Amino acid sequence: MRTKMKLSARSKTDANIMLLVCIIGLLDSLKSGILAIEECEQYLFSPYTLEVLRRKGTDKRIIDIVHLGTELEDIESLLPDRLEANIQELYDNAKELLKEIKPEGIYYGEEKWLDKK
Repeated sequence: MRTKMKLSARSKTDANIMLLVCIIGLLDSLKSGILAIEECEQYLFSPYTLEVLRRKGTDKRIIDIVHLGTELEDIESLLPDRLEANIQELYDNAKELLKEIKPEGIYYGEEKWLDKK
């Protein structure tokens, strides 16, 4: 049985924050050996995702991080000694960008970012 979930954000800032949280989590899981590059590609680091993010007007810096994430498999096969450093660089860039764009206060409205629809 297939379950559908819909993620939604009330603003571009919220969407960007959620994307960065996902990116950071994926990269941390990759660094820890919990997920493989191929799994990260299935979740986020893919050309399809890049196209969706561009169409939605996502922050270009996030698109750049996702784009570099799509190249991790190439780095793994061509420059395996650089893979760990590249993952760490993407991780650090995503964390720094999250610090930069997160709002000062937290919104406690009725809307939630995850729907069962």
